[in-house]
Amino acid sequence: MPTSHQLRQQEQHDKKLRELREQVAAGKLVIRQMTAEERKKFPPRDTGDRARRAKRR
Repeated sequence: MPTSHQLRQQEQHDKKLRELREQVAAGKLVIRQMTAEERKKFPPRDTGDRARRAKRR
């Protein structure tokens, strides 16, 4: 069962996501694909490292 802290975090996450979607729908925010140059400069993160860090907490 999630703790109250986890529930609060999930609510905040949902609120931010909802606000982001509203901004996109209103035309205030545009989400675009990365260019090839940007993809080279900012490669995807390795998800394995992130999972290991989360387990250490």
